[in-house]
Amino acid sequence: MAHSGIREIANEALRTPGAIRLDVGQPDFPTPQHVKDAGKRAIDENKTFYTHTQGLPSLRERLTAKLERINGISTSPENIACAPGGVGAIAAMLASVVEHGDEVLLPDPGWPNYRMMLPWLGARGVYYPCPPSAGFQPDLDALASLITTRTKVLVVNSPNNPTGAVYPVATIAAFVDLAQRHNLWLLSDECYDQILLDGAWTSPAKLAPDDARIATVFTFSKTYSMTGWRLGYLTGSSELIDTATKVLESNSSCVSTISQVAAEAALDGPQDCVNEMVSAYRRRRDTAVAILQDAELLIAEPAGAFYIMADIAPSGLPSRDFAFALLRERGVSVAPGTAFGSVARDAVRISLASSDADLREGVGRLAQFVHGRTD
Repeated sequence: MAHSGIREIANEALRTPGAIRLDVGQPDFPTPQHVKDAGKRAIDENKTFYTHTQGLPSLRERLTAKLERINGISTSPENIACAPGGVGAIAAMLASVVEHGDEVLLPDPGWPNYRMMLPWLGARGVYYPCPPSAGFQPDLDALASLITTRTKVLVVNSPNNPTGAVYPVATIAAFVDLAQRHNLWLLSDECYDQILLDGAWTSPAKLAPDDARIATVFTFSKTYSMTGWRLGYLTGSSELIDTATKVLESNSSCVSTISQVAAEAALDGPQDCVNEMVSAYRRRRDTAVAILQDAELLIAEPAGAFYIMADIAPSGLPSRDFAFALLRERGVSVAPGTAFGSVARDAVRISLASSDADLREGVGRLAQFVHGRTD
């Protein structure tokens, strides 16, 4: 298993004084004050002991209400399991259903941690293309052709990391139909569910509420800028959650009680902070789009999450080489497209989770660097 290509460039950026960080997949906003205050009170009130492995009942009751209100998913506190971040929830789901020799369908481009989980499961990743020419929307015909008797799970990620693509309801319905016809598990990674820059998003579990083989993952990391608090959650059938709870018992016992109490405050408190962050990402998206359009490096305008892909093919460099050269020669750090698969090998991912000034300067330097190599 290779290390994450995102972490590789990020670690190099940490060693580069004054680097403009456009590689980081975390909000640049502080955790909202009322959430931090709740965490501090939890410590002072000695809420520092183990909880139920699935999470505080009071938190799961709040999550049940949130899922109904925001995502249109009807569930119960018993059918929710909290985990160490969205990554922990995804890992618990896959460990619950994947067996040695199984195949898992993953998006390309896609978040690298999916494929990093497969070696310790003894499974094989099979990658369905989401081509730049289609605005990074999935090629459903290509996807269908990849299904074999060993296919166990179909992973869907929208709003998407790294592309910012948001899939229309017709595409989601096609995913659900395909999974049902082939008796597949459908894992919907919705960690960016509330970071929508345009339009709307429909969860597979909303379209097929009675399908016991649909599992959905969320996180507090992106919505509330709580990446370091490490709290995500999984919802699905009672059988799946029971098995996922066993996985979580074996590797983490429970999520930090302090983080869970803070998460309750995030759900109960004012939501203006979410709207303010999304508005900032939308403004930054528009800034990056304008610069990349002017430089003829725009591939597609993202509708969700906080990323945008830039075409670096005119530079003549492979994306990994480009990313390290850009950092070394221009002091700007971006994630190479090859960190996410082969489809985006002529692109890099730019994070919109940086200051407006850094984004404007960093994307400008990137554009100059691409064209400086072609002059």
